[in-house]
Amino acid sequence: MGKVKLDYPMKIHMQRLVLIEKRPFCYIDFLDFEVDGKRYKMTHGTFRNKISTFIKNGLIELEYYSVQAFYSLKGYHFTKPKQGMTDNRTVVPNLSSVSSVSFIDTLPADKHALHDIRFRFKVDNIWTIVSTNHPELELNAKSKDISLKPIVTHDLTIKTIIHHTDTVSVIVGCSLNPVAVDANGVVRLSNALTCVEERLLRYIECAPRSLSLSSIPDHESWIVTMWHFGTDSPIEYTDEKFEVAWEDGQNALMRIYTKDLNRVTRIRKESQEYPNKRFDEAISEKLPTVIKMRAVSKDV
Repeated sequence: MGKVKLDYPMKIHMQRLVLIEKRPFCYIDFLDFEVDGKRYKMTHGTFRNKISTFIKNGLIELEYYSVQAFYSLKGYHFTKPKQGMTDNRTVVPNLSSVSSVSFIDTLPADKHALHDIRFRFKVDNIWTIVSTNHPELELNAKSKDISLKPIVTHDLTIKTIIHHTDTVSVIVGCSLNPVAVDANGVVRLSNALTCVEERLLRYIECAPRSLSLSSIPDHESWIVTMWHFGTDSPIEYTDEKFEVAWEDGQNALMRIYTKDLNRVTRIRKESQEYPNKRFDEAISEKLPTVIKMRAVSKDV
């Protein structure tokens, strides 16, 4: 992977994390990431070398250290989390350093949920149509991406980005209200994604007939590029807050950490996975009993 090919997606991903997700970044964010529908992987050493160059060029700056180094775009600052507060990127060297390791045994094996779910799909000419007919939508100065205002529905926050390549990215944020991996959870997520479909259709209704526009694909066919799959402890955790993170043999990020949920702290165990499959196929593999998406929708 050459210098030019790697520098551009890194810069776009950094902008997305800082300007859209409103947070600093560290090397974990670049282990496996996606830009314009393409996946990129990076070792810690490569990340360190690139960051050093970006700092020298005045593109980014160091924000703070919290076991790891956190960075941000120059001019965009974030405050280091106070001692005792949950920092979802503070990594404990290994599991033996956690004072209450036995508490992890309370994590249920049959109650899993999903959050930070990311999709992508392509619609011919959608960027041209939306950018031409909706001047009220601002383009990113560098990437030319169009970021739509987030939709909040079914306790989910959904961000939609239309890339200049006509790829559409959809990010479902629901860390505090994860999507249960069961029939009800699938219906909840499906109904929310339908809102995204309907919104995009409204944006392209005014498209000139001369433009070749594909209809917005059904969300069942959207490609799941990443999601966090895990489980929370059923009882409250009151000991010291922590996070343990490591990579498995497939370069997937595994984490066990404390999470504040509705004023109660619990332990969350999750894996950051990259299905790269249609939504209906990927979710069916996670359900305790294989439930086809269309069958679930018809039963509601």
